[in-house]
Amino acid sequence: MEKLISTDHNFSIDFKKLNLPVMIVLSIITLGAYIGVWFLRNRQSIQNSHYKTGIHFGLWRVFTLGSFIFLFIHFFGNLVLSDYGLANIESYEIIFNFFFIGFLYYSIFRLRESFEEEADVILNKYLLFFLHVFYIQYKMNQLQDSQTNVKG
Repeated sequence: MEKLISTDHNFSIDFKKLNLPVMIVLSIITLGAYIGVWFLRNRQSIQNSHYKTGIHFGLWRVFTLGSFIFLFIHFFGNLVLSDYGLANIESYEIIFNFFFIGFLYYSIFRLRESFEEEADVILNKYLLFFLHVFYIQYKMNQLQDSQTNVKG
Protein backbone atom coordinates (compact mmCIF):
# COMPACT_ATOMS: atom_id res chain seq x y z
CA MET A 1 0.00 0.00 0.00
CA GLU A 2 1.56 3.26 -1.11
CA LYS A 3 1.23 6.59 0.60
CA LEU A 4 -0.33 9.31 -1.49
CA ILE A 5 1.52 12.60 -1.50
CA SER A 6 0.09 15.77 -2.95
CA THR A 7 1.91 18.63 -4.59
CA ASP A 8 2.42 20.41 -1.27
CA HIS A 9 4.23 17.35 0.23
CA ASN A 10 2.37 17.70 3.55
CA PHE A 11 -0.42 15.31 2.69
CA SER A 12 0.02 11.59 3.07
CA ILE A 13 -2.84 9.16 3.24
CA ASP A 14 -2.77 5.45 2.65
CA PHE A 15 -6.12 4.67 1.11
CA LYS A 16 -5.96 1.26 -0.45
CA LYS A 17 -6.80 1.28 -4.14
CA LEU A 18 -10.12 -0.53 -4.63
CA ASN A 19 -12.00 -1.65 -7.70
CA LEU A 20 -15.09 0.59 -8.01
CA PRO A 21 -17.36 -1.95 -9.78
CA VAL A 22 -16.68 -4.43 -6.97
CA MET A 23 -17.57 -1.76 -4.40
CA ILE A 24 -20.83 -1.02 -6.19
CA VAL A 25 -21.77 -4.71 -6.44
CA LEU A 26 -20.99 -5.26 -2.74
CA SER A 27 -23.13 -2.26 -1.82
CA ILE A 28 -26.04 -3.57 -3.88
CA ILE A 29 -25.76 -7.09 -2.47
CA THR A 30 -25.61 -5.83 1.13
CA LEU A 31 -28.29 -3.19 0.52
CA GLY A 32 -25.88 -0.40 1.48
CA ALA A 33 -24.29 -1.98 4.54
CA TYR A 34 -20.94 -2.12 2.73
CA ILE A 35 -20.67 1.66 3.06
CA GLY A 36 -20.08 1.23 6.79
CA VAL A 37 -17.50 -1.46 6.07
CA TRP A 38 -15.71 0.97 3.73
CA PHE A 39 -15.51 3.61 6.48
CA LEU A 40 -14.24 1.09 9.03
CA ARG A 41 -11.75 -0.34 6.56
CA ASN A 42 -10.32 3.14 5.88
CA ARG A 43 -10.47 4.27 9.51
CA GLN A 44 -6.69 4.30 10.03
CA SER A 45 -6.11 6.24 6.82
CA ILE A 46 -8.65 8.87 7.79
CA GLN A 47 -7.46 9.16 11.40
CA ASN A 48 -3.80 9.42 10.37
CA SER A 49 -4.39 12.51 8.24
CA HIS A 50 -3.20 15.85 9.63
CA TYR A 51 -6.65 17.39 9.37
CA LYS A 52 -8.99 16.13 12.07
CA THR A 53 -12.21 15.16 10.35
CA GLY A 54 -14.37 14.71 13.44
CA ILE A 55 -15.79 11.43 12.15
CA HIS A 56 -16.82 9.16 15.02
CA PHE A 57 -15.87 5.60 14.08
CA GLY A 58 -17.65 4.11 17.08
CA LEU A 59 -20.89 5.26 15.47
CA TRP A 60 -19.78 3.70 12.19
CA ARG A 61 -19.38 0.38 14.03
CA VAL A 62 -22.91 0.73 15.40
CA PHE A 63 -24.37 1.68 12.02
CA THR A 64 -22.54 -1.12 10.22
CA LEU A 65 -23.62 -3.73 12.75
CA GLY A 66 -27.18 -2.38 12.70
CA SER A 67 -27.25 -2.47 8.91
CA PHE A 68 -26.21 -6.11 8.84
CA ILE A 69 -28.72 -7.00 11.56
CA PHE A 70 -31.54 -5.35 9.61
CA LEU A 71 -30.31 -7.07 6.44
CA PHE A 72 -30.44 -10.43 8.23
CA ILE A 73 -33.94 -9.69 9.58
CA HIS A 74 -35.05 -8.60 6.11
CA PHE A 75 -34.15 -12.00 4.67
CA PHE A 76 -34.85 -14.34 7.59
CA GLY A 77 -37.23 -12.42 9.87
CA ASN A 78 -40.35 -14.07 8.52
CA LEU A 79 -39.10 -17.40 9.92
CA VAL A 80 -39.35 -16.22 13.54
CA LEU A 81 -41.44 -13.04 13.52
CA SER A 82 -45.11 -12.50 12.87
CA ASP A 83 -46.39 -9.94 10.38
CA TYR A 84 -46.93 -7.52 13.26
CA GLY A 85 -43.35 -8.05 14.48
CA LEU A 86 -41.99 -7.51 10.97
CA ALA A 87 -43.99 -4.28 10.67
CA ASN A 88 -42.53 -3.03 13.97
CA ILE A 89 -39.00 -3.93 12.91
CA GLU A 90 -39.56 -2.21 9.56
CA SER A 91 -40.56 1.03 11.29
CA TYR A 92 -37.37 0.91 13.39
CA GLU A 93 -35.38 0.18 10.25
CA ILE A 94 -36.76 3.28 8.53
CA ILE A 95 -35.75 5.47 11.48
CA PHE A 96 -32.33 3.79 11.59
CA ASN A 97 -31.83 4.40 7.85
CA PHE A 98 -32.56 8.11 8.17
CA PHE A 99 -29.90 8.42 10.88
CA PHE A 100 -27.53 6.29 8.78
CA ILE A 101 -27.96 8.56 5.76
CA GLY A 102 -27.51 11.68 7.88
CA PHE A 103 -24.32 10.35 9.41
CA LEU A 104 -23.09 9.21 5.99
CA TYR A 105 -23.42 12.71 4.53
CA TYR A 106 -21.88 14.30 7.61
CA SER A 107 -18.89 11.96 7.28
CA ILE A 108 -18.54 12.35 3.52
CA PHE A 109 -18.55 16.14 3.60
CA ARG A 110 -16.08 16.15 6.50
CA LEU A 111 -13.81 13.97 4.35
CA ARG A 112 -14.27 16.44 1.50
CA GLU A 113 -13.05 19.28 3.72
CA SER A 114 -10.06 17.20 4.76
CA PHE A 115 -9.04 16.23 1.23
CA GLU A 116 -9.50 19.71 -0.17
CA GLU A 117 -7.54 21.21 2.74
CA GLU A 118 -4.64 18.76 2.68
CA ALA A 119 -4.30 17.38 -0.83
CA ASP A 120 -5.58 20.19 -3.03
CA VAL A 121 -8.06 17.65 -4.42
CA ILE A 122 -11.21 19.32 -5.70
CA LEU A 123 -14.33 17.25 -5.11
CA ASN A 124 -17.55 18.09 -6.90
CA LYS A 125 -20.23 18.50 -4.22
CA TYR A 126 -23.01 17.17 -6.47
CA LEU A 127 -21.12 14.02 -7.43
CA LEU A 128 -20.18 13.62 -3.79
CA PHE A 129 -23.82 13.91 -2.76
CA PHE A 130 -25.05 11.28 -5.21
CA LEU A 131 -22.07 8.91 -5.30
CA HIS A 132 -20.59 9.47 -1.77
CA VAL A 133 -17.97 6.78 -0.95
CA PHE A 134 -17.70 5.68 -4.56
CA TYR A 135 -16.68 9.17 -5.65
CA ILE A 136 -14.20 9.50 -2.75
CA GLN A 137 -12.66 6.14 -3.66
CA TYR A 138 -12.54 7.12 -7.34
CA LYS A 139 -10.65 10.32 -6.50
CA MET A 140 -8.26 8.45 -4.19
CA ASN A 141 -7.62 5.84 -6.91
CA GLN A 142 -7.03 8.68 -9.37
CA LEU A 143 -4.63 10.41 -6.96
CA GLN A 144 -2.76 7.17 -6.38
CA ASP A 145 -2.47 6.57 -10.15
CA SER A 146 -1.11 10.07 -10.69
CA GLN A 147 1.45 9.55 -7.90
CA THR A 148 2.63 6.24 -9.35
CA ASN A 149 2.97 7.86 -12.79
CA VAL A 150 5.11 10.62 -11.29
CA LYS A 151 7.32 8.09 -9.48
CA GLY A 152 7.55 5.70 -12.44
